[in-house]
Amino acid sequence: MRAAITLMLLSSIPWSVAAQTVQDDKLRQVVADLKACVRTQALTARASGIQTSDDAINLLFKACAPLPSDLAPEKVGVLPPGLLRIAIRDEWNAFIEHTRPR
Repeated sequence: MRAAITLMLLSSIPWSVAAQTVQDDKLRQVVADLKACVRTQALTARASGIQTSDDAINLLFKACAPLPSDLAPEKVGVLPPGLLRIAIRDEWNAFIEHTRPR
């Protein structure tokens, strides 16, 4: 009985690892698409009179957030808390740094 259970568990490991890899790739693509959207919307956000980074992040999140169906756990796995906001913040900060007068 133990041998059968062990074989069953061992045979399921590669499938779960393969599924996780596909989910990781899909999550990376969702984040890459989000960052691309933020880069294209950053100038508009800045021109709208944004005063704080939090305001910019909130505005960009509304404009660029992926659809809930794109974030379904069966597609991307478990979404780490704050991942999308961190990606937006990093892109916004890079935009500000790049456009700051020197």
